Amino acid sequence: MAPEDWLLNLAQQHRLSPTQRQIVQRMLGMFPGVAFLSTVEIAEQTGVSQPTVTRLATALGFAGFPEFRTALREAVLSGVPEQRGPGQRAPERFDAGVVAIEQECANVGSLHRVVTGDRMAAAVRLLAASQPLGVVGLRASAALAEHFGFFARRILPSVTTCTNAGTLADTVLQLRQQDASALLIFAMPRYPAATVAAIRRARKLGLSTVVIADSALAPFAGEADVLLVAPVGTGLVFDSHAAAVVLSISLLDAIAATDPERTQRRLEAHESLVDDWIHEA
Repeated sequence: MAPEDWLLNLAQQHRLSPTQRQIVQRMLGMFPGVAFLSTVEIAEQTGVSQPTVTRLATALGFAGFPEFRTALREAVLSGVPEQRGPGQRAPERFDAGVVAIEQECANVGSLHRVVTGDRMAAAVRLLAASQPLGVVGLRASAALAEHFGFFARRILPSVTTCTNAGTLADTVLQLRQQDASALLIFAMPRYPAATVAAIRRARKLGLSTVVIADSALAPFAGEADVLLVAPVGTGLVFDSHAAAVVLSISLLDAIAATDPERTQRRLEAHESLVDDWIHEA
């Protein structure tokens, strides 16, 4: 079991407040170094007070933070092999960009378990069967939805992408009226209220929902038919979404593979248009 899974499982076994869930979400993106931070450092990096971090440890069933950190270190040291070569010293604090790259490498690496899991297979079945296919992403998730929708239109007969909260309710209703059976929703923090409302509205209308979110602890996780987790990078002034991009394109590739003849036919038709939009120097 990966150390991140240890913390995630622990959090899912206890009743946590929304703030405590948010701390855990942030900590999941800080492995393995989080196991060696103090309460002050964790508080600073998660945007809460030191007592709040201490209360989280208690809420997770520990007598205090020292006991929690000891268990966390044991999970990290038993699950993450030493990567340093001979003569290499332990890394110090790097430039923020370098640290962010390392974190995103770990985030992308965590997708191995996702793309080979049962939830991925279920997501592919649901989305491949939906004609038209709806794709939703608001605010910080809008670019992810547009990226997926742009390429999905190359291989699927009908794709509707919505990134406007003002028209989202109408779009979901229209998709159902057009006999869509599933909706793909990108839900990166901070989660817009309209995104959560769309998940609920879709299910009420009989649409299956596949949600790509940053954490299994997202407050709406239990309302999605299929939840796929793509951790975000949290080390910079704004979150980065490398893992979500990789996961979404992997998902689209798997959807394409469900009907290879159609995929090939549509890609060849698209290729015939290349001369219209590429300018040779």
